[in-house]
Amino acid sequence: MESKKDIKNLMLAVIGVVILCLITFGITYAYWLLTKKQTGENVINTACLRINFTGENDISLQNAYPMKPNQLENFLSKATPYHFTIENTCDDLASATINLESLNAEADKQLNDEYVNAIIYETDFHTNLNSEKQLTARIYNDENKVLKDSLHAYALYNFTLQKGETKSFNLLLYMDKDTPMEKVNMNATWNGKLTFSAGYKEEKLANLGGEKVPVVESNDGLYEVKHDDLEELGPEWNKAEYRYAGSNPNNFVSFNNEIWRIIGKVNVKTSSGVEQRIKIIRTNGIENQKDFEKYYWNNIYENNDWTTSSLKDMLNGIYYNSESGNCYKNEIASECDFSTGENLPKGLDINAQNMIDKSVIWNLGASEHADVTANVMYERERMRGTYANNPAEWSSATDVENKFNSIGLLYPSDYGYASGGNDRSCLNNKLNNYDNNNCEINNWLNINENYDYSWTLTNVGSDSPNAFKITYFGSIDEGDGSICYSANVWPTLYLKPTVKIISNPHSEQEYGTVDNPFQLSLSDI
Repeated sequence: MESKKDIKNLMLAVIGVVILCLITFGITYAYWLLTKKQTGENVINTACLRINFTGENDISLQNAYPMKPNQLENFLSKATPYHFTIENTCDDLASATINLESLNAEADKQLNDEYVNAIIYETDFHTNLNSEKQLTARIYNDENKVLKDSLHAYALYNFTLQKGETKSFNLLLYMDKDTPMEKVNMNATWNGKLTFSAGYKEEKLANLGGEKVPVVESNDGLYEVKHDDLEELGPEWNKAEYRYAGSNPNNFVSFNNEIWRIIGKVNVKTSSGVEQRIKIIRTNGIENQKDFEKYYWNNIYENNDWTTSSLKDMLNGIYYNSESGNCYKNEIASECDFSTGENLPKGLDINAQNMIDKSVIWNLGASEHADVTANVMYERERMRGTYANNPAEWSSATDVENKFNSIGLLYPSDYGYASGGNDRSCLNNKLNNYDNNNCEINNWLNINENYDYSWTLTNVGSDSPNAFKITYFGSIDEGDGSICYSANVWPTLYLKPTVKIISNPHSEQEYGTVDNPFQLSLSDI
């Protein structure tokens, strides 16, 4: 029997042979190694992102001087802007930035960047002083310089370009009103160039009743509205909503054999907590469709309690049931006929009735005034503290007239969130100031004409029995009359979660338009 020492020596010997073989093989292999160099090229072509950038009318501002606000408005109305167009010729969504880069003027005196202001705006929108950008460190974009020899790059405008989309812009430059009147700034020169950068942006989609709808960040479309900064409401309300905004988004939907519009996918209170529902509205803004006419919010002057209002009774009584009966267009009861569709719109058919979510608990919180943003109003609408101890909620338990079929009105915050634009800056505006800064122009719910007003659901929490209205000039107002006032009525409701939204693709049309509206399908009937 071999000893352990002999076995160990044998193993070492075998290992030594293997190593020797490897060394010998390595040396032998080296003699046979051939080297060849590829004559062609390995080419990878990336997906296209072609952007056409054209411009005209270079800005040449001679004898410039700091202007006071009233002088600036006159200047802006007469100045010739630099006009340019950007086109995304690819099939991908692009994230784009327009920069203004300052250059060495190569002059005896160079005007500092901080004394130069720029206004840039899309040509579909009107110029306004709120869009001015002072060339300061606050908007530095130096890490994305396009011109290597530029002094600084300033990000003037961030936006997205849909596939095949074209945008046109105007740019105006002028001296800041606070430019010191010192010798160093006299006869000084400032030079700069516009630059543009774009990159691929993954398209975000929202599930809107089963339909995947693109989420936008500018112009018309479906926006994400985050609610992670609510102070008074609990964390259950922090769910992000999706709301249509802009001057005329593609949010048209066929409902009750009519054209309604989708407000969005919004937070609602139910017996199970805060959930999300699709909210739709019938407005007077659709051509060739009967207007709903004007009515009192309530025919009893002292009572702005929605649960007992004459308007609530009409919407959830004769309108819901396609009947005729009393309504209040003034202080005297009138006959309103929703049964035939001849003079007034026909009421709801059985299919439309079955699509309404009657389990939603409508919040009836109030605000003392409209001098608040949409976010603040959103909180107040969902809190207690209403006028004269009115109920803070509307449901089958609080509806004393037993006409709870869940047809209501839009909230003031619904109107506020419907303003789009390039950067959603209107959300920083007070609701009673939406007639400024193009907030009313870029709002699809601003359709009042001829000095009309439109009712909202929310009452004014003060000693005056009022409810908030959308004014004809595009803001929210708590005054100018009481609940006994004839104003436009836009029926508003929530759809059951089992209602599906279906697009009707057409080879030559976008879906969600007035000519190719979304369709609704109810899976539980």
